[in-house]
Amino acid sequence: MIRRTHLIAGAAIGVLAAALILALPAEAGTCSPIMGKGRGPDPAKATTRAQHDLIQQAARLGGKVSQQSVNCKKIDGGFVCKMTAVACPKKS
Repeated sequence: MIRRTHLIAGAAIGVLAAALILALPAEAGTCSPIMGKGRGPDPAKATTRAQHDLIQQAARLGGKVSQQSVNCKKIDGGFVCKMTAVACPKKS
């Protein structure tokens, strides 16, 4: 009786492990949205700082930047630029 219980438990664990492996997300190599922010006395400097922040975030994710857009606003003392992009995995 104990041997039979062990066989059933072992089979159940095997089925569960197989189901978990098949249920893993298939999106492991997809792109992720990222955002960078930069401040500066003029729009060019703020955009450069935002782009630097964006590149650092992409590097942390192990990807490269594509499809970027910039939105700059004037504030007291300068400009703030927010840059959005997509970080896609690097191809080997």
